[in-house]
Amino acid sequence: MGRKSIVNAKKYGKTAKGDWFRTALMLFLFIAVTVLSSVVLLPDYWYLWLLLIIAGILLLVKWHTKNFAYLCPKCGEIFEVSVLENFLSPNGINRKYLKCPRCRRRSWAEILSIK
Repeated sequence: MGRKSIVNAKKYGKTAKGDWFRTALMLFLFIAVTVLSSVVLLPDYWYLWLLLIIAGILLLVKWHTKNFAYLCPKCGEIFEVSVLENFLSPNGINRKYLKCPRCRRRSWAEILSIK
């Protein structure tokens, strides 16, 4: 086992129930804020509501980018992505369609948690 593999094993891991729970909690909070703010701000202050939703989405994607990495199924490379790439890339339930920085192939990369 090479040095890079040892470092990756300490930093990254398979997603666990706690990761799913935290993700569900963050989504629930975002949806709750969206619903409550729509009752208070729409229709008179729709522009504030829109700004709140955009900020919420950006915070949610930034949180996800900071807490999750990806495993290329083709070459086994573990890598992280930028907030923009995380936002724009298609998602599955536990996979994300990304281009691997090592082998340069696009595939459905497995989501890993960052410890």
